[in-house]
Amino acid sequence: MLPKIRTATTAAIAAIALAATVAAPVQAGQRERDFLKGVAATVIVGTVINNLNAQRAQAQPRYFQQPRQHQQPQYYTPGPREPAYFAQPSRPSLSSTAAAQAFKSYSPTERRAIQRRLARAGYYTGGIDGVFGPATFRAVSAYAADRGLQGRIDTASGAYTVYDSLIY
Repeated sequence: MLPKIRTATTAAIAAIALAATVAAPVQAGQRERDFLKGVAATVIVGTVINNLNAQRAQAQPRYFQQPRQHQQPQYYTPGPREPAYFAQPSRPSLSSTAAAQAFKSYSPTERRAIQRRLARAGYYTGGIDGVFGPATFRAVSAYAADRGLQGRIDTASGAYTVYDSLIY
């Protein structure tokens, strides 16, 4: 219905503009008549353009937002946690200590003699095998501490001093 009203309005404006041009006074000069024709042409062209714009606006697609469907909330449930592994504080290995290096420099017979002497003194309870292990290290450390030589087994020369005191 709206396009019909616009079309009728456009036709009425165009008819009035043309009638005004024709009905212009005869005394009016050519310039006045040309001016009225220009006004009429402008009104007609403007009306046509407005109608075309209105038709385009109606022809544009209209987009409507679809109502959202209610969804159930989804919760994150973490899976089982992986165990965390932490590195032990790095300590020098027993075999890399100065006491171990000095012990290994002795002959197997001398090493067994050191262990035997530590066992007789009550410091060593392991097997007399000539191997420098944790029991030998604890025994040598305790022996050196009792004699005031604890700090000495941290150096090679100090360890030789402690071992020599056990052998000779």
